[in-house]
Amino acid sequence: MEEDLKGRYKLMKPNFSVQAFSRRVIITLTILITVSTAAIFLLIYLPLNTELKKSLIGNFNQLSYIRYSSLQSIMDRSFEGARSLSSRTVIRDAILDYKDEKFDLEALKRFTQSKYEDGAGALDYLLKAERFVDEDLIARYTSEIYDEHCTVLDQLKVSGEESALCLTDNYEYFVVRSSILSQGRVIGYDLLFFNLSGQIHSLCTETIKSELLYQDKFEDLISGANILQKNDISSLIYKDGIYYHEFYLQGGVHFIISQNEVSLLEPVYRLSKQMLLAGIGVLLLFALGVYFFIVRHARNEMEDNCTSLSDAISEVNTDSLTKTGSRRFGEEFLSVSFERFKMGEQSPAILLFDIDSFKMINDLHGHSVGDLVIRSVAETVQKSIRAGDVLLRWGGDEFIGVFSGLNKDDAIAFAKKLLYAVSNLNIDTDTDIIRPTISIGISYFLAEDHSFIDATNRADSAMYQSKSEGRNRVHKL
Repeated sequence: MEEDLKGRYKLMKPNFSVQAFSRRVIITLTILITVSTAAIFLLIYLPLNTELKKSLIGNFNQLSYIRYSSLQSIMDRSFEGARSLSSRTVIRDAILDYKDEKFDLEALKRFTQSKYEDGAGALDYLLKAERFVDEDLIARYTSEIYDEHCTVLDQLKVSGEESALCLTDNYEYFVVRSSILSQGRVIGYDLLFFNLSGQIHSLCTETIKSELLYQDKFEDLISGANILQKNDISSLIYKDGIYYHEFYLQGGVHFIISQNEVSLLEPVYRLSKQMLLAGIGVLLLFALGVYFFIVRHARNEMEDNCTSLSDAISEVNTDSLTKTGSRRFGEEFLSVSFERFKMGEQSPAILLFDIDSFKMINDLHGHSVGDLVIRSVAETVQKSIRAGDVLLRWGGDEFIGVFSGLNKDDAIAFAKKLLYAVSNLNIDTDTDIIRPTISIGISYFLAEDHSFIDATNRADSAMYQSKSEGRNRVHKL
């Protein structure tokens, strides 16, 4: 009996030791997990969360400024186009002859009309243009889509200011009154109506909204809002779960860019959710398994999460239609390139181009064909550039290419190669064959630039100079 008890004791002792060890391991791991979780939350998650929010709001500010610059650029080009139309010498001399009674009014109208239509027809976004001499209408131009707006335009009350923004329920117009001068004397004036609605709509995305508001509606918007930032030209405002970036334009009109907090801070919420689910999962695994299996499973989970994060980053950085770089990726890439340039590296060549007369393609064939044209042009350009070059879809039918090591002497020749490749495209639709062309503007970073935006603005100006010279051309600033 005594020997039997000793044997049973020897068999049971290791079992009790394993149980005690297991309990100690579980208690120790629970404490370590709790302490580690608290440390990660306080020392890593909270600071990371804060910095990520700041970064996302900063990106929103940067994107808003780019949209504001784009709209302001359109208005400036429209204003300069109106001035150019009013300064045409042939028609101005005809007005002087009329003033000197060499023409009668009907002869002046006949002489002016066709020339006026030629000049006005070259202006982008123009709906209607009228020329007055002594308050008599002597020439008139209307665009192809004028009939859609004629009722609204006829009701607009335009003051004597050089330019004004006029807002209706459905449309936004930029009206320019441009005086015709001869030796400092006003002998007539042009009244031009530009349609900004399409351009403002193109600045919108699924998550970001752009709009123009009169002063009274803007005041209603900011009533009770929290003003987060304010400077001479803009304000960052938060109200009712929406971030607003406001820019004052002119005549009591404000340009507002807004984004819902949920969509803006979605990466932060996704990170919080992932960390919460990961923490719960780890605790459950420790309760259900032993140390070895927990570690192995945690390693697999980490690899899966890294793969998911890599896939998510790749999706964000790629434009879904053209498979080129996305706007968001492009802004980060250009920012880094600009910082390297400031540190002494050579500036890359920045080529900005869009598809000539793309709006006409959309209007005639529909947006599905328009998407096919955009995709085909992007694929053609991708095949014509080097593996290390970066092509970005900047918005709509507008692209930016960043080409390292391309010096200024070779940039024009390289751009002409792209013009040739695109112009040889034949895109077959159900009813027609489309042969698209592009206009290119080239720029480089300069020492006096404040950010990459200065270079892209120059490239944009160069591109519009290419268009003004007849399209399917390249110009460098």
